[in-house]
Amino acid sequence: MKALRRSALLLAVAATSLPHSSTSFAPPRIVLVTSRHTASPGGGSRGPSALSAGPPVISNWRYDSSRGTVSGTVANHPTIRDGDRITTSPVRNPDGIDENLVVQTKSGSRYKLSNVAIGSLVPAVEARRAKEKARKEEAARAEAAKKAKAQAAAAEKKAKAEAAAAKKAAAAAASEKSAPKAAAPKVVVPKSPFPKAAAKAPAPVTIQVPLAQLQKLAKSAFSLTGTTVGLDGKYLLAGRPQQSSGRAAKIWTAYIADPDNPGVPDGFADSQDASNVKPITVKLSPDIERLRLENTNYDKVQSGLFSGRFVRKVEYAVGVPSTDRALNGRVSLLAIESGKYDLKALLAARKGRPLMGRALRDAAASAGQCIQAVHSSGLVWTDLKTENFVVVKYDNFNREVEDANGSMGLPGVKGIDLESVVVRGGNPIDYSPEACPPEFAIAFMGGYGEDFVLGYSYDMWSLGMMMYELSTGKAYFDKKSPSAVTKLLCQKDFEVDVSEVPDEKLRDLIGKCLSVDPRKRPDITGFLLHPYFITTGIGPISF
Repeated sequence: MKALRRSALLLAVAATSLPHSSTSFAPPRIVLVTSRHTASPGGGSRGPSALSAGPPVISNWRYDSSRGTVSGTVANHPTIRDGDRITTSPVRNPDGIDENLVVQTKSGSRYKLSNVAIGSLVPAVEARRAKEKARKEEAARAEAAKKAKAQAAAAEKKAKAEAAAAKKAAAAAASEKSAPKAAAPKVVVPKSPFPKAAAKAPAPVTIQVPLAQLQKLAKSAFSLTGTTVGLDGKYLLAGRPQQSSGRAAKIWTAYIADPDNPGVPDGFADSQDASNVKPITVKLSPDIERLRLENTNYDKVQSGLFSGRFVRKVEYAVGVPSTDRALNGRVSLLAIESGKYDLKALLAARKGRPLMGRALRDAAASAGQCIQAVHSSGLVWTDLKTENFVVVKYDNFNREVEDANGSMGLPGVKGIDLESVVVRGGNPIDYSPEACPPEFAIAFMGGYGEDFVLGYSYDMWSLGMMMYELSTGKAYFDKKSPSAVTKLLCQKDFEVDVSEVPDEKLRDLIGKCLSVDPRKRPDITGFLLHPYFITTGIGPISF
């Protein structure tokens, strides 16, 4: 019976996982499940007999600005199986790429774009932001010119008035000089023994905006949905949710509500300045046990001997109230610090240019410290990749994109998504092909992936793959489907070629992490004490 159960193991592509902000941000992932569905002769499960109407749908997509292409998980394609990874030819109008829109490629193909991968940038949104930024800058320049003109006119008027006053004073002085002077009685004013009281500064004027108008302004500024979750409507949901890698959960951008102004983010009422308000990420899931496990994992890794560099957990609650009847009392909540974008999105915006110098070392140190916290807690992450590291600094994206040699560093990198973390010696819940080592791929293809015993060397392989991507600007298995990656890893003569890594010391470190023999991979202490970190010439680093 066990052999029959293993033979029914399917490859099911899971959706992505936190800034704006961040959470289980992951690309399609293989979920280890068993199924009673009948398998087709071609190896996939039998789907509907006919395609649904409309163009193919791409979900969990990312736009590659360097190539002009869109990649993601496809469904409803006439020739490609649902769940497979696809990359389109260049899109005709990149600025029109957005969720729930149909795009056309230069070759004439049409695709409907579903949800964007969390942490990825949406071209249409970025174009609107750039246009709005240009409009504001132009308005600011016009206002500055108007103000300068008014100041010049005022200065000219003041100069004329002062000249007239000086002329009048000179005439009066001449008249007084020619007239006989009368002695004026001298009046002595006694000096007060008490100190003179300082003049009171005027109290600041606060403009009171009616609540209804304030709520309207907040809805527009933050894309609020009108739905709240948590006790007393604590969290205001915004934008559209993203699917987590655990399928059942939804990941939202949210804002903590102002207790004195219902429906308004805290910190917005006084100045109506959106830049004063920071979002958080809220994961809502009907799978109580899966979210409880992730919450426990956050507690373990952040309270051990090494706390790592993970996003801060804000709150965990079960059966939370909500103004949405579909959510009210039916979901658990995990609120965490929000990231602005992930490292995958940063690399895409850099158009193939890798991270270098201090920025690369900062990202590597953050990843290493997160693994140190996980392993010191007796856990294995199993899902370490660029999508699961977000940048929590909010105003440096354009500078980080243009930072060619990495001189400004990348200090705000933090880890997210701990829902697949497993106790060392346990079995995997799911896995990402691009992050799994050869020994697991062989077990998976052999039908016993669900019984694979996890060790720390699993994460060291994943860390090596992530460092290769950051240091070369592209993933090692770039553009290959999950099934193709798994098959490559299973080849007997498979070896990783790290010759494209520019830095000699980092090339040596990555090569050790990507050893096909798990016994030859360094542990996390060996990783952090490698000469790449100690003798880079950038300066000392503290772990």
